[in-house]
Amino acid sequence: MLSLMWKKDITPPCAGLPGNPVHENAVTPLAQLEDIFQDKGQQTLSDFYKGSPPKWSYYVTAEEQHSLLVRRNGYSGIIKQIRKCQKINHTVSSINLFHHPGSGGSTLAMQVLWDLRKEFKCAIIRQSSAETEVIADHIVQLFEEDNRTLLLLDDNSSEWNLIESLNMQIVKRGVSATVPVAILLNTKRKHTITAEGPLNLKTRLSSKELQDFELKEAEMKLKHSDEEMKQFHGFNLMKNNFSEQYVANLCSIREIMEYVKGHKAACSTKLFSVLTLINSYVPGSFLPVSRCQDLLKPQPHSVSQQVCMSTLLHNTPPVPGENITEKLQFEKDMEPFMDLLVIFPKDEMKSECVRLAHPMIANECLKALAEAGITKGEIAKRFLESCKPNEPPYMVKIIKSLIIKRETVEENQEKFSRLILDIKDEGDLKTCKELFEIATNTFEQDAFFPQAFARFLYIMLHNYDEAERQAREAIARDPENSFLRDTLGQIHKNHLRALAYSRVAASEFLEVADLAIKAFRDEEEAAENEQAPDSSTAQPKKISHAFNCRGLFGYIQVAKVIFDTLTFRDQSWCDVLTGKKSIYVLPEAQSIRQYEDLIINLQYNVERKRAFFETYLTYSKPSRYNTEPPYFQRDIAVCYSRYLPKHSKPASSSHSVTDRSFAGLFSCLDRSYPSSFLERLTQHTRNVYEVKPSDVDAAMKYILSNIILSNKDETSRVLQTLTALRAILWRFVEKHNIYQSPEFFLLILLLFWPDNIQNPPLHNKLDLSNVVENMKSAFDQKYLKHFRSRYLRPLFFLGQGTGLKRLVHSWKMYHVHSRDRTVYRQRRKSWATLDWENGKIWADGSIQKLLLRFYGVFKKQQLFAYVEDKEIPVYTDQAFVSCQGPASFFLGFTIKGPVAYDIAFDCEEKQEDKCMETEKCSDQCRAHPTCHSCADFEDLTNWKQVHPEVWTHKEKLSENRSERQECYWVSSPAGRYQCSVSGLRWVCDGDVGLKYHFADWASYKEDLRRMQFEPCGPLMDITVVSGVLTEAHLPHFACLGSSPSLKDEVRVLDMQDGGMVLEKCELTCSHAKLLHPTFSPKGLLIRSGFPVKVHCEVLIYQTLTAHLTLHVYLVTCDPRTIQEVDRQEKDSVKISKPAPRKSLQTNSWYSIQTKKENEPFSSKINPESLKLRHSPIKFCEIYVKHAEEDFELQLINDKMDEVWVAEIRADEYGKTSHSLAGRHLSIQYAVWFVTEHRTALIQKVSLVTPIADDLKALIGDEKYSIITGCKTPQDQMRKLYSFLSGGYKKHQMLYESLQKNEPELVAELTSGQSR
Repeated sequence: MLSLMWKKDITPPCAGLPGNPVHENAVTPLAQLEDIFQDKGQQTLSDFYKGSPPKWSYYVTAEEQHSLLVRRNGYSGIIKQIRKCQKINHTVSSINLFHHPGSGGSTLAMQVLWDLRKEFKCAIIRQSSAETEVIADHIVQLFEEDNRTLLLLDDNSSEWNLIESLNMQIVKRGVSATVPVAILLNTKRKHTITAEGPLNLKTRLSSKELQDFELKEAEMKLKHSDEEMKQFHGFNLMKNNFSEQYVANLCSIREIMEYVKGHKAACSTKLFSVLTLINSYVPGSFLPVSRCQDLLKPQPHSVSQQVCMSTLLHNTPPVPGENITEKLQFEKDMEPFMDLLVIFPKDEMKSECVRLAHPMIANECLKALAEAGITKGEIAKRFLESCKPNEPPYMVKIIKSLIIKRETVEENQEKFSRLILDIKDEGDLKTCKELFEIATNTFEQDAFFPQAFARFLYIMLHNYDEAERQAREAIARDPENSFLRDTLGQIHKNHLRALAYSRVAASEFLEVADLAIKAFRDEEEAAENEQAPDSSTAQPKKISHAFNCRGLFGYIQVAKVIFDTLTFRDQSWCDVLTGKKSIYVLPEAQSIRQYEDLIINLQYNVERKRAFFETYLTYSKPSRYNTEPPYFQRDIAVCYSRYLPKHSKPASSSHSVTDRSFAGLFSCLDRSYPSSFLERLTQHTRNVYEVKPSDVDAAMKYILSNIILSNKDETSRVLQTLTALRAILWRFVEKHNIYQSPEFFLLILLLFWPDNIQNPPLHNKLDLSNVVENMKSAFDQKYLKHFRSRYLRPLFFLGQGTGLKRLVHSWKMYHVHSRDRTVYRQRRKSWATLDWENGKIWADGSIQKLLLRFYGVFKKQQLFAYVEDKEIPVYTDQAFVSCQGPASFFLGFTIKGPVAYDIAFDCEEKQEDKCMETEKCSDQCRAHPTCHSCADFEDLTNWKQVHPEVWTHKEKLSENRSERQECYWVSSPAGRYQCSVSGLRWVCDGDVGLKYHFADWASYKEDLRRMQFEPCGPLMDITVVSGVLTEAHLPHFACLGSSPSLKDEVRVLDMQDGGMVLEKCELTCSHAKLLHPTFSPKGLLIRSGFPVKVHCEVLIYQTLTAHLTLHVYLVTCDPRTIQEVDRQEKDSVKISKPAPRKSLQTNSWYSIQTKKENEPFSSKINPESLKLRHSPIKFCEIYVKHAEEDFELQLINDKMDEVWVAEIRADEYGKTSHSLAGRHLSIQYAVWFVTEHRTALIQKVSLVTPIADDLKALIGDEKYSIITGCKTPQDQMRKLYSFLSGGYKKHQMLYESLQKNEPELVAELTSGQSR
């Protein structure tokens, strides 16, 4: 459903529906489509069941006919990922759905888009020749129409190229988005999928999926005859769980093969074999009926006839009604095979298209054809011979997939395409060669066919001369593509390796070596001339998204082969190649004179290229998730040690290390050098600096060596102080005429960046914003060309220590990241392969203790860090975050500049009719209770979280008892909402106002006992103040996965005219759905004695008494119960821990134990067990007299199984008394208090004007007038909060003003911080 601006390369969900206006706001009633589909509807579904690809009209028809849609298990997984993408604040996100061919991946993806079409702008990116930059521009234009997120299905584009282009377009057009611009759903066909999970769809159905297909089959049999059902091959294959035996037993295949045996030379047989081949090896491919008709006709023999015929076919306009006649003629010609073929329309094709019903059927037919004497090679050869030089893009794509596309299996790319490998395995290398020859000669302009041909010749046939000719042909077709040149270098390199095992003369060996060196040198020059897509001078043929370093690495590999081969033959070569002696000491000197320059330059070039890779591999890696293969570092290190042996043993001499680059020094920690060596290194760099005090490189290496040593041994006596190092660097900062590198600016930021609160810059003249800008300029000049599209590694982070201790090397983070060392597979990871986006790193308590958290603000997608009263721009590790407003983060540094990691947002609340929606709930907003048992029942509906307005009143519980009762009020426009406090959900079609509060089940205790029911959720008293509710959803804590019959045992309590009525309800994972509800007190009940498991929480509170005393509660996930416990423990400090991951049996006893490292931990526990029940609420007391260590708290069931465990850390309970007794006014505490209690302060502060008076000097007259001009105190406080960015002085002043003007409120919030 899209606007009139939809582009030709983007197809909306309604595309292809005749008469359907392509406009998002124009609703097309289904009644208007009745005439269109009354004849076609059934046929549309029948075609789909047989094996035609899904179309939007299928979903329209299915909805019209209320037909059951079978969803594969991956559906919920995709929906979850989409919801996750909505919340992670990335402007562009992607989801990869890997699926076996024919497993229903494309159908599943389209089904998701169809179901979400009202929530997102949904569309398919069609196969197009358009550049990704053009598609990206179209997408951004569509987003800008109404700022709605686009959900795009893409199975054609290069995922990362499109994301990169999208991000560039967003920046270029200055898009300031508060929601994601686009979420890409990439469907990726793979023949081999080893991973499991909902986003890996395989040709294997679960028991639930099989049951759904049986239900669907029963529905279909009501509309279709048995004969028709037999023809629904696509459906039957899935219903039979993709059984190969089912395919093998198909009568149609046997009948067709009998026909083929007697008609092998028939044009229809030849066409069927081609369709079989491409559907087997390129699943999802097709041929237009018009192209099939060409194959059914006798082919002209002369080239001129072929060109004439091709021109006629491609340029003749279609005649009205021609397609219908064409289709009928095709069906007549292909009558023996039609049972296995499907004909379907495709939007971008003038003619209807043909393919086999399923890839598994194509595989079986291919086997049968082979038995009939028609081989894969013969079919492929016939197909290629029918192709013309000017084939359309879709045909070229099919041919390349057949001949040159190499599949990746477990991160390793196959050497050749599946078809070539299969023909090779059959021993028919001659046919493989012929296929490459035909493709290369037919497509004379395409460089990739001769390139692939060259690879085949040198790898499989070892025909290096012919391979070289084909590689040079590829280069001639696209001379500015550096990657094509790599093939020529690889040919000579492999030829050289082959010669290494023979006794050829040194001159002959060096002749090939010289060719390899020249090829890789040419490749290196071509790579240097290529430009990034966003370069202002970029020319179309010179664009490369990534820098090609294969020429540099190829040189290293060739140099290694030369050294190893020649020194093996004669050790005299060792002195020659290392520069100690000339070639004239060798016996064969005269025969190799022409290669003297090559030999002399080897050592220098190896050193130069090794220096490049030292920087390249230290500062960057291919992507966030991938790194270079292990042999990269290994081959470089080995080759370097061959040619420069004195530099390859740094542990024996620190001098060799100091000769290396800045990156080489940085990587010393990753090389496991001992502290003693690093001390010698630091001392040596000091000596060099003292000799050359005006040499900026010497000073930088001395400073860096101190930082490295401090991360290895912070107590070393060799270390200089931070102040002393600042003084050294400052001498060069003042000299503006020296060359300033990115490394220089990196040291400035590390040494002079103040800490979060107390440490101002040493030199007031230093403008950090200017330093960041200069560092980026230096990076662009020195590294951008080589590092483009690569992920920049974090080099340092700022920590919580002082002096040099606050400069944390990223290697140190790897070593303190304890969780990565708990599993052997993770323990094998090195610093180089660490995934910095892995949430486990930032959630690790050791990392959180090590690093310092900074605060800042997002403005128009640029993050600024607060530094005193200034805002310093920093990069974000999460690309192009769309959220605006306050944020906190860890601060790291790449070679490009400061980068924020683990960004947490303090999202500004938005008010819409007094309905405050936030993506992130406060402490009161609890996640829906789910566990492993009921994960499959999770509600995937997108509910908007709402924070209600809160007030209290006294509720009379009995004649002698009353308590203060919290009441809630919300007003909302049309939509689906959930209260963040109570868990109540509602759906409304228009504006609605609600008032509600928790009621007490105790009033109905006797009635419930008599009726033999007990609560399984809170009792809620709800009043609809205005408007009408369409649905209400009451929360419950029962586990839906614990019993299949649970839904039959749950009832809703409804009070009518003073009487109690129990009604059935529709139960979901966490709620009970009520349609058009009328309200009185309502709550959910379950039959007493029914063995139900419930979601529960373990609540832990530390009392403020002597020693360590904990109160532990085991309660159901009832928000009313949790509130009541919080009130009881208002004078204690709450220690929050995760809830049990599995539901627990209600009315059962669970014992409490304390342990340390699986041994009993000394404590007194009274009572030693708790009963899980709704009421009454009991707790057990845990007393530890001398508590100084971490220990574990465990929950054990009656079978002695551990059902819950949590670590109680000493720094959690140890800091409590200190924090309560020793609080003092500081900037840090003021910022924390104002941020933590934002919601409560907005709701409860009444004297806003005096507070604004106190802040007036900091915010200015204009902002002061805006605040005081708001009508209500709540609006005034919201506006005041929006003006707090720009430093912490405003937070401190607000806190001081609150103490002065609202002392009782501050006291209330301070005393309640433990709750």
